[in-house]
Formats: sequence, structure tokens, C-alpha cells
Amino acid sequence: MRKNVRKPRRSVLYVPGSNAKALKKSSTLDVDALIYDLEDSVALSAKEDARKAIVNILNSGVNKNKEQVIRINNLDSEEGQKDLKILEECSPDAILVPKVNEAKDIQDCEKYISKKEIKIWVMMETALSIVNAYDIAKASKHLKCFVMGTNDLSTELGLEDELKRTALVTSFEKCMMASKAFKLSILDGVFNDIRDSKGFEEECTYSHGLGFDGKTLIHPGQIQICNKIFTPTVEQLDKAKRIVAAFEEARKKDPNIGVITFEDSQIEELHVAHAKRVIEAESLVNKVEEDSHIEESMTSTSKYKIGNFFEDFKMGQKIIHATPRTITSGDCALYTALYGSRYALHSSKEFAKKMSLDESPVDDFLLFNIAFGKTVPDISLNAIANLGYAECKFLKPAYPGDTIHSTSEVIGIKENSSGDNGVVYVHSIGSNQHGESVIDYKRWVMVRKKNKKLKKVDPSIPDLSKEVSNRDIISIAQNYNFDVSNFDYSASGSALCYEDYNVNEKINHIDGMTVEEAEHMMATKLYQNNAKVHFNHFVEKGGRFGKRIVYGGHVISLTRALTFNGLSNAFKIIAINGGTHASPCFAGTTVFAWSTILDKIEVSDNLGALRIRSNGIGDAQAYQFQHQDANNRFDPSVLLSLDYWALIPRKN
Repeated sequence: MRKNVRKPRRSVLYVPGSNAKALKKSSTLDVDALIYDLEDSVALSAKEDARKAIVNILNSGVNKNKEQVIRINNLDSEEGQKDLKILEECSPDAILVPKVNEAKDIQDCEKYISKKEIKIWVMMETALSIVNAYDIAKASKHLKCFVMGTNDLSTELGLEDELKRTALVTSFEKCMMASKAFKLSILDGVFNDIRDSKGFEEECTYSHGLGFDGKTLIHPGQIQICNKIFTPTVEQLDKAKRIVAAFEEARKKDPNIGVITFEDSQIEELHVAHAKRVIEAESLVNKVEEDSHIEESMTSTSKYKIGNFFEDFKMGQKIIHATPRTITSGDCALYTALYGSRYALHSSKEFAKKMSLDESPVDDFLLFNIAFGKTVPDISLNAIANLGYAECKFLKPAYPGDTIHSTSEVIGIKENSSGDNGVVYVHSIGSNQHGESVIDYKRWVMVRKKNKKLKKVDPSIPDLSKEVSNRDIISIAQNYNFDVSNFDYSASGSALCYEDYNVNEKINHIDGMTVEEAEHMMATKLYQNNAKVHFNHFVEKGGRFGKRIVYGGHVISLTRALTFNGLSNAFKIIAINGGTHASPCFAGTTVFAWSTILDKIEVSDNLGALRIRSNGIGDAQAYQFQHQDANNRFDPSVLLSLDYWALIPRKN
């Protein structure tokens, strides 16, 4: 039992005490709370065995990170009295009392509970309970939650199914007012049609809009949708934090200020209070996740790893990442199949030979993603987001058969003001089997804290360059020793070369490609990237988005492949100045791309380099060249903005 801890109650699942299979499965579910039922879902002949089963699962501790509640039978019944006796053998977080009519019912219930840490929840499912909602809400300091019993209440009121929700609005409002007045949680009733996911989602959205804290459920298939609806979105959380920060800043200047203007709207204290509730709702969800991480780390042994948290990183820390990876020709073929990339250097051995190479090198972003994937278990397994890249240099080509090793050094640490997480800056290098550096880059990632009570660390933010210098670009390009004097324009697919592109020119690449669930998962596995947010649906179905986020490297590779139509002779990427994953991408999103030429330099008489910014756009064609507004906020359709250098032949 988790004592005296505020907790989210987004999803609360009824589990029949007589259903051994459901009880066993409950420990695997990403649900906030469980109601072990001894009332309606348990036949009279099965109630005694159900009591024993509930005692066993409570005492086993398998669900100790969830809130556990026992719904007893009516207190006036013989079965209800038997139900209360099992509290001598176990300690649930609360008992749920059905058929409550008045405040006296709560006070009578308290007499039977000797363990004062056990709280009381009540079913609001009779006409009298609605009439007396205010008195019931203030009846006991042990009362913590109202649970709407919409089925029983509808039956008593004689409501037709198709009109039930509309007819219950008055009941909802009375209970809502009473619960909010006395700081109780309030949960909506169940949705009976477990096959109607669309109807269930609509009802959750309606419930959330009315002010319910969560919803009671009758099937595990409803959990994912419920958690998603009752968790603040990234946009809601961001706006709430900005409202609170703006109001607090205004109060510093004028302690008596009561109204401020925020993004063309008037904000009063009531809006700030609502924003703080949004932030608190998110923090409660994160607290449960954090408790789970701490519990896991306390019980783990050296036989498996749970990844590094923010406080595990130290300035100057050096990490050798396991395990080295030999890139095979099969890896290259699979990469091409996933993205349909048509750049001739990476798809044609004969084309590569004409440029003085023995064979086609590994695609630049296959190399990048493999080297990156090696760092994930140590750097970003517990990450919230990968924030950006800088100073990325592709120093040497890699070929099928090369073995890539990755190492990293921590070059910066900054704890965020919330104290919930922090940003870790790392310098990572991928080397081949000869010890030669083939890729060198810096990135920064937001990582969860394991223990938020730890003393804040002094920030150390590295001075990162916003671009790879022209001198470095020329040096890297010349080290490749490409012979482009006989560049095969017919094989490359275009006659365009260095002189045909102008600085500030914009290019719409026209083509789009839809991200398929199977393909982005295959890509994530290809890179051996084991970040939960990308590959673990069991964890992410109850997260902020309710589903897996497509790995950012997948979006980068897809965007690069799409740029072929317009930049087909920009044959080799040699550096990345910086990049931003502006919005998360999900399976089903169709990605388009556009590019602008930021700069260009001459490398040699027959070779040049273009500085390109390519934007990956989600579910919107790129005719408007979507990027940032005057306040440097990205257009909502922008998934990726990548600033890089690519080699291109010059006219002979």
C-alpha cells in the first residue's frame, strides 16, 4: 500500500475477485488504480473464494505501485460485513462503499475500519446519494473519492441508454461541485461496450471536459485511450508552464497585479490556478513513473541494467558503449528498402568506382544511426527527448564489413528549474576496426531524474559551435579524395551541379512517404536502438501520447531520401551543423520535405559543397515552405529541421 501519497487516477479498472486470470493479469497492466470487486461482478457462491484471492494478491505486493481498492458489498448486508473482516488480513489503499445514500453511511463505515490509513471511496449511484452529495463529501476526513455508478443510477432513474449521458448531466454537476469543494477526486462511470473504442474515446473526452479526474473501466483494452485523454498533452503542459511563469514574472514587478496579457489573452489568477492543476496532473503521472524506476533500481542486481538517470552523469565521464557492430551488406540493403533512397553513390558499386572508390560506402545516415544507437543504453534509455545535434562530422567513409565502436564523454550538465529532469551534453565518436574516427558529433538530451530530492548540481553548459567551419568542410572533403571529373550525370538522375544552386533558393521535393508502423520498428531494430519511447508499446501505451514515438533518426533518413528529387547530385553528406526534432512523429504520418540553400563553398576545381537546411513536414505538403514564425516557433507541421553540408560536383 502507498500511504499518504497523492496519485493520478486517470484509469481505474474493476477486477472481479473471482476471476483468477484477471487478477493475475492485473500486475502487467499500465493502469493507475485497481478496484478488486466483491460486489456486482462476483456471484454469491464465489464470494468467499474471491475474498481469499484478493487477500493473496494484496499481500503478494505485485501491484504495490498501483492504487489498490476493494469494492465491498452493501454494509447492511451479511456479505458486506464479511468483506470488512478481510481488512484484518490485508491493507488496501481504500475500500469502495456501494449504495451510499447519506453522510451517516460513511460515518458508520468508519466504525468498522481499525486501520486508519485505509481510506474510503464511495459509489454515487442512488438518487439519494446525488441529493445528499454535499453532505456526503464533507462526512469524513478519510473520504477521498467519488465514483459515479452510472449503470445503477440510470436504472433507478429509468433512463434510456441513448439518452443516459445527457440525462445524467445534473447528477454529474452536483457531484462535481461537492467533490471539488472538499478536494475529493471524482471518477466517471464505466463504458459498457468494450468493442466501441471510438465511442469510448468520445466519452472519455467528454468526461475530461466536465472535470472528472479519470474513468472507471471494465476491460484492459480501455486503459490506453483513458490514460491518453486524462494526461495533459505536450502543448497543454507547455502553455500551462508559460502562463505560470509569465504571471510570476509580472508579480515580481508588481505584487498587486491581478491581470496580465498573455499571447493576446487576459490571464487572471483563476487561469493561473488552472494552469497549476495541469502541471500538477503531469507531475503526478511522472511521480508514479519515477517511483517505478526507483523501485526497480532498488530491487535490481548487477545482472541487468536500467540505464543512467540524470544524477548518474558526471562532467568528464567517459563511456565505452557496448557492443561493437559490424555493418553488413544486408544492413545496407535493408536500409535502402526501408527508405527507398536513390543516391547513386550508395546504391551503385559501378558509380562509386568511377569516383575512385572500391565499392559503395555505407549510407551516411545508416552510419549515423548505428553509431547513435550504440549510445542509447548508456545515454538516453531514460530520456524524455533528444534535443539537438551540433558539430557532426563524417570524417571517413564506412564500408560493408567495417566494425563500428562508439565512445562518449559527458561535456555538459544542466538541471532544469523544475528539478524533475536535466539536460546532458555528450561528445560521441564512432570509430572503425582500425581505430580511425569515422563520425564525430555532439548532442544533448533531456534525461529523467531518479531522485528529485537530490541537491541540484551546478550547471556546466558547453560552448557549442552553431556550424562546422568552412575550413573543416574543405579539409574533410579533400580527405575523401573523390574523383568527380567523370561524374556520371545520367546514372545520378540529374544534370544539376554546384553552379545551378543559389543561396536562399527554396526547393519543394514534392514526394511524400507515409510512416508505417512495421517499417519504423524495423528501422529502430536495425539501429539496435532500445529506447522505450520508440520500441516498447507496453510502456508507451500509458504514456503522454498513448503510443510509440517514431525514432528521430528514422525521420532524418526519410527526409534525406525525399530530398533526392531536387538534390540528387548532392551525393555525400560530410557534416551536420545542427538539427531539431520540432514535433514528434507517429506511425501513419505522411512526411514531405523541402530544402533551402543556406551557403555554398568551392572545395576544388571540380567539387563544391552546399549548406542545406532540409525540413521534414508531417501531413502537410511543403508548398508554403513551413519553418518558423517571427518568434522562432516552429510551424506545427514541422517534424525535423536539419542543417547540413553535402558534396556536389562542379561544372568541368
